[in-house]
Amino acid sequence: MGNKIIIGFISIFFISIGNYSLSQFSVGGGLSTFHGLNTTVNRKGLNAFVEVPRSSDVTFLLRATWMLPVEFAVTSDVEAKDLTTTPSKIEAEEVSKTSYFAIDGGTRNYFINDYDIGVSVFAGAHVKGILSSYSSNYRIAGGLDPNDYQTTDFPAQELTSSNPLYSLFFAFGGTIGVKYQLPYRGALMFDMGLELVTRMYDPTSILGNEISPLSFSFNLGYRFDWY
Repeated sequence: MGNKIIIGFISIFFISIGNYSLSQFSVGGGLSTFHGLNTTVNRKGLNAFVEVPRSSDVTFLLRATWMLPVEFAVTSDVEAKDLTTTPSKIEAEEVSKTSYFAIDGGTRNYFINDYDIGVSVFAGAHVKGILSSYSSNYRIAGGLDPNDYQTTDFPAQELTSSNPLYSLFFAFGGTIGVKYQLPYRGALMFDMGLELVTRMYDPTSILGNEISPLSFSFNLGYRFDWY
């Protein structure tokens, strides 16, 4: 599923720049954070992007963003499956983990100065595809085997780890930022975006828990310009 999404967005990118002049383009990368309304999850990661000018003050940007996985731990009492296992009752830690990878693309309009001159303010709209996964596993101190224990619920549940289950989301929103052209080739860039996120496939209900329907991001990076 993830490969199909990446191929799809790359295809959209090449279609979008089909009429653009590639005599000048830029590549860059930097740091990103991702946050959501009414959620305590704050993600940190890296971004890489390609920016192609359509004119002196309008460009198309395609960006990939990868965030470090976020883990959550919940401790609960568990009991041995049979009487021969000691200790008979202990605490187990269930650790769940979610990942985040996104590709977004859209048009940027530059104000005050051009795309590659001085200090500029830019703004534009974007669309984004987000691929996220959820997995969990149990941890027991003292080298004990989780397979020897079960939950105290009725009926009792096995302490089994889950393989990653993937979710797919679509988002659209707007971006505003500032760019400072360095004396040598390249520029420093900072932008913040606000977007609405909707689910396309979400078997583990990541949206509304680890990802908020109303989310925002911050991106800081360096852009190198090719002429």
